Amino acid sequence: MRAATHPARLAQGAVVTTLALSMCAMVAVSANARDGGSALIPALVPGAVQVERARAGAVDVAGDAIEVAETVQAEGAQVAIDAAQLEALEAATDRLDQLLVEATGDVRVEDRGASRSGEREEKVVAAATPAPVDPSAPIDPASVFEQTPAPAPVPLVPPTTGKEDETTAELREAVAAVATLTTTVRQSAEVKRAADAAAAQAAAQAAAEAAAAQAAADAAAQAAAAQAAQRAAWKQSLLGYANGKIPDSALCGVSFDASVRLRCDAAEQLDVLNTAYRAQFGSDLVVSDSYRSYAGQIACKRTRGYLCATPGTSNHGNGIAVDLGGGIDSFGTKQHRWMAAHAPDLSWGLPSWAGSGGSKPEAWHWEYLG
Repeated sequence: MRAATHPARLAQGAVVTTLALSMCAMVAVSANARDGGSALIPALVPGAVQVERARAGAVDVAGDAIEVAETVQAEGAQVAIDAAQLEALEAATDRLDQLLVEATGDVRVEDRGASRSGEREEKVVAAATPAPVDPSAPIDPASVFEQTPAPAPVPLVPPTTGKEDETTAELREAVAAVATLTTTVRQSAEVKRAADAAAAQAAAQAAAEAAAAQAAADAAAQAAAAQAAQRAAWKQSLLGYANGKIPDSALCGVSFDASVRLRCDAAEQLDVLNTAYRAQFGSDLVVSDSYRSYAGQIACKRTRGYLCATPGTSNHGNGIAVDLGGGIDSFGTKQHRWMAAHAPDLSWGLPSWAGSGGSKPEAWHWEYLG
């Protein structure tokens, strides 16, 4: 037979049970104080309280979601992404705003909508207008290494372990829809911004290249015009002198033969012709005669007879004729054929009377025709 329980021991057990329950309640209250009530065990919280707290949490998240969505929508409008995406986000945001008004009853939907529309316009303008920079302000070296701040995350209504009403459920779904569309618009804005930057860079590079090409073309045109003007001046430079009476100071030489004297434009082009000839044959042009003074023309007529023009009429006396050797002085040679093919490109040629079928064939006599 079991002995009867002592009354004092029964009282002690009741006290322990009471303390244990009190400690559980204190832990729950402490946790509730730290996290706003989410740590409370749902079974210990009345259903009405659970519903109210769930709605309050959803309302807070919905307000944050609307703010983030409006900022992202302004950014998307500023870079001109697909209008359909912006319209979808705006419609979802308006729907969430309507549910938020119905859940709180603070402001009428049309009033909040008009206010938010004005705020969106202000955000678009702010996004398109860069902040003023003070050029005199000192630059913090550490700021050079600062990273661009991450965009605000899109909030979502957290899952609940307790009870919630239909309004809270609708808010949850509307917030999720806004979050999805906000993410889509944000990604589209980032892609569009990168594409616009790449396009701007490509356009700037193309403009720079076009400007450089135009500058080069202008410089080349100016150089060509200057050269043409110089040649025209050289062509006019000897008109005041009689044939065979040109002073040496009015004539020019060539780089490959110090004895050559010609009108300056003729000398310049003969130098260019010699460069091409040397590249082909490995040797310079052989010039046996160039400018011929009046006295020289008399001597030539006296010693060579019909091969020399009447003194005072030869183009040697005008500084625009040369006699060439080295194979060019014979018709049919590869040197002569090369001269016949390339010399006219530089305004040098064989006069018709000096050709193989001319009145006085002279394969060696070449004149500047420029």
